[in-house]
Amino acid sequence: MKKLLVFSAVLVGLLLLVTMAGAGMKATHVAKASRLYAAPPERVWTALLSIRQLPLDRSDLANMESPIEKNRVPASLEILGSPIRIEAPTQRPPVELVVKTVEPGLAYSGTWTIVLTPEDDKTRVTIVEEATIRSRALRFFVRTILGDDVLLEGIFRAVKRKLSEGPRTLGG
Repeated sequence: MKKLLVFSAVLVGLLLLVTMAGAGMKATHVAKASRLYAAPPERVWTALLSIRQLPLDRSDLANMESPIEKNRVPASLEILGSPIRIEAPTQRPPVELVVKTVEPGLAYSGTWTIVLTPEDDKTRVTIVEEATIRSRALRFFVRTILGDDVLLEGIFRAVKRKLSEGPRTLGG
């Protein structure tokens, strides 16, 4: 019993330290990163719009037959199993996409500006994240352990995965 109490006290102490350290960090941040993909902008754009869960990909779009459905921004993203409502105030296919969260009070919210630039037969994808991390504990983990660019890297991995998939056919 005594070991359980000591273990619990250590956990509470660590949580308190993490929260206090996160309170001393700025809530807002800007992160920017870019990657080069060996694909035309139109193909990268389609791969980008097929992402639903970061960094997991949205394979259910493979079954949609309508090009309108495949080339729209979803109404929400699922992050860690929870749907987060988003909107895309700027969509200029296949050049620029701005996505922002629209729910107030989220622990992690912001705006992501994604620009696709052709370079020879490749496409450079540049993402600028302007985010606010309201949760002090999450702020500590993002800043010290995961890195400010954790969501950007997830997007890049998901786009790369989508581009490496072969074309799928309906009906097997």
